[in-house]
Amino acid sequence: MIVADIILATVSLVALIFATVVDIRIKEVPDWISYSLIISGVIIRLFHSIIFNDWFYLLYGLLGLSVTFLIGTILYRTNQWGGGDAKLLMGLGTTLATKPFFTPESNMPFISIIIIYIAITGAFYGIVWSIALIIKNRKNFITEFKSALKTGKIHIFQTTSLGISLVLIILVFFLDSRTLKTFTLGIALIAALYFYLYVAVKSIENVSFYKRIPIEKLVEGDWLAADVRVKNKTILSKKTTIEKKHIIELKALNVRNVLIKEGIPFVPPFLLGTILAILIGNPFF
Repeated sequence: MIVADIILATVSLVALIFATVVDIRIKEVPDWISYSLIISGVIIRLFHSIIFNDWFYLLYGLLGLSVTFLIGTILYRTNQWGGGDAKLLMGLGTTLATKPFFTPESNMPFISIIIIYIAITGAFYGIVWSIALIIKNRKNFITEFKSALKTGKIHIFQTTSLGISLVLIILVFFLDSRTLKTFTLGIALIAALYFYLYVAVKSIENVSFYKRIPIEKLVEGDWLAADVRVKNKTILSKKTTIEKKHIIELKALNVRNVLIKEGIPFVPPFLLGTILAILIGNPFF
């Protein structure tokens, strides 16, 4: 198990480093990286099981693949992740389903620890990336932000958000516990800021995340941001997650380009989350 654990961890980190570089450069994770990770995990675990007659080592890898396949599919189908991210998670589910011997002890499945750290680092990473985009596109962002604040529906949202904040602030004067007062004031502040954060996120999406690209550059996992219409007929509706069959259909219909919504390259949190899981272990202890 010692040798197998070292090999699996090394293969995982090397794959994640390479996938991170590729994702940042072209915002796409090649399938061969994820498939290589899955195949490597199964083969290494199979060899270990044969040599040491420890078939649970292989079984846990297959179980990890199954669980991450389910999680990845749900996130992909709900447009939370791209297909490349989901497949990469399956690769990690295979290679790191079991805790490597050199990581801190934990009573949680190791792959669940990795997922938790991916979620935590992903949240901070998303905030930093968004701030960087706002700074880079500050002129267009300010224009879009001001325009969004003038729309009618937004005013209803703003009034509701500030109203909830005001009610919570008034409630503070009727509370005795200092801890409860502090907590309620914190929630009131979040309620007041949530509206502006929401508008800011939508503004940076409109400024930076929407892009019209030629069909030749369309890849599986891209998200359509507008209906694709040919001769007044809707061929693909917006929010469709592009699959290979869609690309073939669009080419056959001589569609030249489509509007897509790009996401941020999300593989870096995979790498950071995996490193933290290996170094720290269970985040709750």
